[in-house]
Amino acid sequence: MTRKLLENNIGVFSYGRTQSQRCPNKMLRPFADTTIADILMSKLSKFGSNAFFAGHDKEFERKAKKHSVNFIQRSLKSVSVDEPQTECLSFLKDVNYEYLLLINGCLPFLKVETIEDFIEHVRSKNFVNSSAVIKRKNYFFDKDQKAMNFPDNLKNLNTKTVEPVYEFANALYFFNREYFFKEGRYWDWNSLNLIELESVIELVDIDTEEDFLMAEGLWKGFTSN
Repeated sequence: MTRKLLENNIGVFSYGRTQSQRCPNKMLRPFADTTIADILMSKLSKFGSNAFFAGHDKEFERKAKKHSVNFIQRSLKSVSVDEPQTECLSFLKDVNYEYLLLINGCLPFLKVETIEDFIEHVRSKNFVNSSAVIKRKNYFFDKDQKAMNFPDNLKNLNTKTVEPVYEFANALYFFNREYFFKEGRYWDWNSLNLIELESVIELVDIDTEEDFLMAEGLWKGFTSN
């Protein structure tokens, strides 16, 4: 089913490295009875020959092979810098896809069905640059601690009635490869197509040691049921 959603000119991919400063080796170290990398590769495998993973370390290559996912070798330089993004993703110069869908590899709960729905939405918008957001209904303040989405004379606190704010989901990035290397960015923020995701659980993102522990606890809870 998933492969039918893909055009020949769309590549679905993720990438990783071992030297994360805030949570070293988070993708390859034990995570419950698996690893973040194995969870990710299992999802990528659903997209057949259109999917690939880019890494520098041999263990990533072994994981990709285990799950029958195409592997692309990253340079040492690309895994040693955080910017510019075009250097981190320099391996994309060697792929032939017109469009690319980058999946955040550190979202263990992100479902394949959610990715499929995202692709379908992108197709319906004629492959415009797109990303995902999540609706937040709470009281938000700007950097000067001024009310952003509610009147400052509010008397009764009720988040059911507060104006929602949309937060960037840091989950799925759909962009044109030529535009990326020409402009040095994924998209023009003023014309970006934003797709709302519903599940907060799917967007649990592992950036820190604390994130890792919380996500692992959730994973154990879900998989034990």
